[in-house]
Amino acid sequence: MTRGRLNSLQRISSISPHLQKSDFGKGSWQTTSMTEQNIKAKQALIQQLRTVAEKETTWLEKNRLLYTEKRSRLDSLIELRSASGGEVTPEEQKLSKHVVVYESRRSAMWDLAKEINQEEQSLAELKSDAG
Repeated sequence: MTRGRLNSLQRISSISPHLQKSDFGKGSWQTTSMTEQNIKAKQALIQQLRTVAEKETTWLEKNRLLYTEKRSRLDSLIELRSASGGEVTPEEQKLSKHVVVYESRRSAMWDLAKEINQEEQSLAELKSDAG
């Protein structure tokens, strides 16, 4: 090995003392501390998502009965309007907006639950790669 190559290797090893041999075998150039930072960031994100999910779940549960009543009333109004050939009433418009809000929040909750599951799987992979 030439003296120039030896000096280059020494400089590289002094620049990145956190690199582990196993990082090279996996094709990863992340440092140990970087992996730990990623794990902590992922854990914080999951906690934030869970907090949002808890609040949304509370809201959905609190408003479920009201939603059911509004949905039922809206369906009745739509049925009456269809039978009589009438126009959309202001009450129907208002109920429709309320129903849409509830249903969109419920749908968003499903998306949020899927995102939490994906982030938890990603965290498990990060931990197994680090371990």
